[in-house]
Amino acid sequence: MATAAIDLPKLLKGLPEGAWVAISERAREVIAYSADLQTAINAARERGESEPLIVRVPEQPNVLFL
Repeated sequence: MATAAIDLPKLLKGLPEGAWVAISERAREVIAYSADLQTAINAARERGESEPLIVRVPEQPNVLFL
């Protein structure tokens, strides 16, 4: 399997602080987000993404992504 790179700051730009975000593993795009983790997962699955990548938008501005 090849190494995948995702530009998280670009993907998360404009999303609410603290939101849980489901990212399509294949398309590398945000497919759902919610203040509640399970809601974000369920929404991603409803959109056909069985194993989304899940991240949380930082609650502090200017957080460094590593």
